[in-house]
Amino acid sequence: MTTSASTLIGRVTRCSLRGFVGALRLPEPNVPIFGAFCTAEAQQGTSHVVGLIYDITIQDDEFARQIATTEGVSEEQIADQQQNRQIPIEVSALAVGYRRGNRYQQALPPQPPLSLAPIYSLPSAEVVAFTQDLAFLPLVLSAGNLPVDELLAAALQQAALARPQAERRPFLLEAGRVCSRLMADDLGRLDTLLQGLRPVESGA
Repeated sequence: MTTSASTLIGRVTRCSLRGFVGALRLPEPNVPIFGAFCTAEAQQGTSHVVGLIYDITIQDDEFARQIATTEGVSEEQIADQQQNRQIPIEVSALAVGYRRGNRYQQALPPQPPLSLAPIYSLPSAEVVAFTQDLAFLPLVLSAGNLPVDELLAAALQQAALARPQAERRPFLLEAGRVCSRLMADDLGRLDTLLQGLRPVESGA
């Protein structure tokens, strides 16, 4: 499942069928972003849960607290803390599908990941493969107590950027059509979401 393009972003500390939370220490440039796709091993490696990162928390850090309360902190110290020193983070992900063998399923997984299972970023090619089917969108929209509209827009933008330039706009247009059907009874929310699906200018 994982490839050389995958990045280890955490290990599972708690989980359920609806999602999982992981912790790790990373330098700031490697911290994952909101709406990114990730994956965690489940069922003794026979399946991999696909998640969307909806929360990133910087955990309490005694060393950072000491620096923050010191007078005359230099720019070099701040840069070293933010860019070089590994910081304790916690990432929370919403389960939106799983992979068994070479096939993705757009549904809740049969089992959640186990404690300390590695959490990897989902490589761009796998993001494209997973998002060929947009049947995971209802799972996001039905998630309670989460910023689901912002999460969905961010995830779809990530999925678009994983594609070649010529495919990004058509993908976002199709995603917008699917969202319009799913959210036809809430035009205010739909309009906000569609605003978030405007193509991102990127040379990537």
